[in-house]
Amino acid sequence: MESLSLAGRPVCQAALKIIRELPNLKLLDISNTLVADISALNELINLEALIMHNLRIRSGCVTETLRSLTGLRVLDISKEVTDYGTDSSQEACVDLPLAMVQIMRDDKFACWPYLRSIDLAGNSLANMGVDRAADIVTLLLERNPRLERVSVLATPLDGHSYVIPVDRDVQIINCATRTQAVMALNGYWNTDRDAFTAHALHCVYYMLQSGYDDFSDSEVAECAAVVCAALRKHLHNLGVQMAGSACLYHLSNFSIIHFGCSQMCRSLSRCGRNIPRNNPGTFTHNVWLTICNDYLLQLSGINFYRTCKVALESMLINTDAGVSRMTIAIVSIVAPKMRSQDARTLASDVRYVKHLVHLMDQNLNHFRNSNGVRAENSLYTLKFTLSALWNLTDDCPATCVVFAHENGIGVSFDILRLFENHNNIQTKVLGILNNVAEVYEQKLSMLQNAEYLEALCECLEGDFTRADGAGRNRAVERSYFAAGVLANMLLCENWPHGDHLSREKVNERMVKSIRQWPMLSVPMVSYRSFEPFVRILNETTLVGAQMWCLWGVNHVLSHSDANSVSMGSYIIVPVGFRLTHLKPCSLFVRVPKFFVQYEGFYTRYSIEVYRFYPKVGPDNGVSRDILRDESGVCENTICDIVKSNKAWPKQG
Repeated sequence: MESLSLAGRPVCQAALKIIRELPNLKLLDISNTLVADISALNELINLEALIMHNLRIRSGCVTETLRSLTGLRVLDISKEVTDYGTDSSQEACVDLPLAMVQIMRDDKFACWPYLRSIDLAGNSLANMGVDRAADIVTLLLERNPRLERVSVLATPLDGHSYVIPVDRDVQIINCATRTQAVMALNGYWNTDRDAFTAHALHCVYYMLQSGYDDFSDSEVAECAAVVCAALRKHLHNLGVQMAGSACLYHLSNFSIIHFGCSQMCRSLSRCGRNIPRNNPGTFTHNVWLTICNDYLLQLSGINFYRTCKVALESMLINTDAGVSRMTIAIVSIVAPKMRSQDARTLASDVRYVKHLVHLMDQNLNHFRNSNGVRAENSLYTLKFTLSALWNLTDDCPATCVVFAHENGIGVSFDILRLFENHNNIQTKVLGILNNVAEVYEQKLSMLQNAEYLEALCECLEGDFTRADGAGRNRAVERSYFAAGVLANMLLCENWPHGDHLSREKVNERMVKSIRQWPMLSVPMVSYRSFEPFVRILNETTLVGAQMWCLWGVNHVLSHSDANSVSMGSYIIVPVGFRLTHLKPCSLFVRVPKFFVQYEGFYTRYSIEVYRFYPKVGPDNGVSRDILRDESGVCENTICDIVKSNKAWPKQG
């Protein structure tokens, strides 16, 4: 036998004596065992690698044993301690580095001529300061001519630069510089030395924190790779996960983060899965602080469904306001990127919707009764809560019912009233109410309340000539979604209001508003499908509702990219056929220019979609999903459709 590992096993002195009978042994690992005397190793003259990590030797002639092992190439006498200056044991243990020094000082010719690597990590090195520790390392290097790797991690020399006294290439493993810290992490992440891995990660973290701009492209790439490797290897060690997640946070803020992004995404996903099993606290905060990154959340390496689900679960169990804000922000960003089925699965869990409605109400009250930073935090949380609910209620009638039962409608109109000068917040609220209004019972419930109806009509009005710095016309956006809620309400047969809130008056106010909307230069919204428009067009002849549908379709297709336009055109083909039979005289009399504009638009894109995809049609069995994203980005591409029907020709 040439190799034997007893590491971590309950072996003691008696078992070690048997090793004498293995004269050909070249590698022996007795780390973390109960062995207290290594005298039995004297006869192993062929031993080349001796691993004695965390071994507490209390008896025997250690110097004679070490002197006899002249064939050693690798020696590990590292110690796992929380502080290199302390030892938690009650009995005095032999200081192995000092034993080696004693051998060399007693005999000026004594050495280990083949020794290439020695691990002193965690040792006190005489516990007499940096200079004495440096003297010990210098003596080892000068007396052992082939020694090329010395680890002094977590020793007095750990954070200090050490001048190598010999004229050969030598690696000093400590955390004195960025390069050495990453080298230390590289040397320990793939071992069972959790404490040293965590220590190296802490050092890397502090260097990232203090030297943010000093890292080169290659250093960022290497650092990201080794941090992710450590997180993957030590998945269940909280110390490693906390330090590693803190490193990922700083790495994710680099402008050159494209190095190693896929690895980071996978590591963050694994960290996210660890949140439920670890106590909420620093680790949870680190992970969400890192994931709450617009750039990272755009990458394909993120599992959107799992990230969203873990964020929602963390939102439920955390009382920390900071974590709550981050998880809600993540949900609001990730939810639109999920597949429709995944979004419906998440939205079907009533716990999430109930909690989000509770947060709406809570942050509304906080904003009312606070000022300064607390009010700003409440406003921030409220915005992301509304975005999350907007996406989770989309195309999910059951979720809309839960939302209504939890008084979400009442809270929504309270927000509309309080934030009358915040078009962005009002738009989000109206987006949610659009989804809720697609459920008959809920829109009927809203219709019964004259104050709700009046509030929606007031939201139709605004200055439609102004756009903000990003090109967004917030007044048009608010008016559009208010009109969407009203368009659904106009389908109700029994209209309970008269005078200025009669069906005809509401319809006229919609027409007046829509005719003032300009074509928007930036996308405002996209839809999972155009079915809501088709349903309204089939069920009403009221011009206001029809105009809203046509304007919405026109806007979505006008701002789709090449792939999404093809898909959108395919979806709107059957809509166009239905519109051919839905042209009421009043529509042409009152808004001829609008409809002519739409017909030209529809015809142009219909020709394009049939030219490239002649087999596209309403009966081909292909899903009609277009992901809805508040930013207006359509996630699915025509490639998804092509994969489901191989008979279609490829676009040239």
